[in-house]
Amino acid sequence: MNQDLQVLRKSIALDPLISLLPQAEDIRYWQNLNPNSRISKQPFDSPTSPPQVSPQQLEELASQLREDGYFQTEPLIPPATLAEMKTCIETVKQAGFPAMFALVYDVFYQVLGNFEAILSEMLGPGYKLVPNFWIYYIDPEDSGKGFEPHRDAEYENTIDSTGMPTVLTIWIAITEANPLNSCMYILPANRDPQYREAITNLQTGATEFNLEDIRALPTAAGTLSCWDQYVFHWGSRSSKRAKFPRISLAAYCQRGDIPPVEDILIDIPSTLDFKTRLGLICRGLYRYSYLSLKESPEAQPLLTFLENYQAIIKTN
Repeated sequence: MNQDLQVLRKSIALDPLISLLPQAEDIRYWQNLNPNSRISKQPFDSPTSPPQVSPQQLEELASQLREDGYFQTEPLIPPATLAEMKTCIETVKQAGFPAMFALVYDVFYQVLGNFEAILSEMLGPGYKLVPNFWIYYIDPEDSGKGFEPHRDAEYENTIDSTGMPTVLTIWIAITEANPLNSCMYILPANRDPQYREAITNLQTGATEFNLEDIRALPTAAGTLSCWDQYVFHWGSRSSKRAKFPRISLAAYCQRGDIPPVEDILIDIPSTLDFKTRLGLICRGLYRYSYLSLKESPEAQPLLTFLENYQAIIKTN
């Protein structure tokens, strides 16, 4: 998102969050808030019955990724898991925290096990999680919307000689996403005259495409959507006529056999204790929320909190 980073950052309701920071550091608070959701040190447990994806399906997804720069799966997450994720997020929001704090719970890491076969096919065995997390909660009202049109464009040259990306955005639909509650819209790579330039120039815009080439991506709950660093995309505006919010989770994954694209990578599986998770949450909040808070003395308690916990994950 380098070219539009300031535009794409989301604001934080400052005063309510600062007053809640002491509670945020207490694992017992989170355990009591969602007593049916675990906070363990080993959150990447594989599902007992992982979804079956045929070789033909994997080949079709890989072909679309090469040609269009993205793909979507069928719904792969069990309804009970989706319900737990949604409950965690809504309870966290009702308590006054940004939805990102739901990442203290195991279920948001366990869910990646449903995509193991697909991500291993696309990125190879030993792929890593790049913890640039964001949880989207788009309210069903006219003011709700996703990120503005952009390319993720944080890393150059992440398309290999076979046309496959070495870094993928993973976007997990926790609720259905449709045109009324803000679905994704994407410009397929093979319809984008500036796509090739964007691979080596992260500042490349998207000004030369035809409107009829834009593709809407209505998405069922439990679906994994993936795209590379250079496809042009956005989350549309919601509507007061939407029947429910659009809730989703995003992060990056990278191949395990290339140099790290970030200072922090996470093995899958690996240990993630409570303080490390707070660090990952703070990383996302700092990365994708307004840095203009630095100019406000009132924001200092929050900035100190974010910086302290980001320091923890850099030393682990």
